[in-house]
Amino acid sequence: MAHIVFYTKPGCRGGIMQKQLLISSGHEIEERSILDEKWTPDTLYPYLKGLNVKEWYNKNAVAVKNGTVIPGSLPEDKALELLCSDPLLIKRPLMIVGDKLVAGFNVEYLKELIGLYNIPEEDLTKCQGKTEASICEKNS
Repeated sequence: MAHIVFYTKPGCRGGIMQKQLLISSGHEIEERSILDEKWTPDTLYPYLKGLNVKEWYNKNAVAVKNGTVIPGSLPEDKALELLCSDPLLIKRPLMIVGDKLVAGFNVEYLKELIGLYNIPEEDLTKCQGKTEASICEKNS
């Protein structure tokens, strides 16, 4: 069993499903709002290092979907500044798992790292809103 600090957007259906999978796999979740944290490049980068800059972004964010923000178009320092100024753009969840900092919900990686069981076939990183005007987009 792992203790996981889980930064997500409150009310996000995808985040709720991800947490349910972690809990049903026997892990303890300490949920925190990604919006309440005062992110700085120094605090955010450790979660993102090792990923391509394009992968730092939440592909479901309204600004990404509508083309206002193009993932990978900015250098690292500018991308970090942008993500810190608008946490909804950050790939989520951000997790602290032991001494590891993780960005995004990579089922295969988490399965190896901490163990996941009864993994659903659906993509848990996809927006789970039912319509284009879902609660996720209204609150983005």
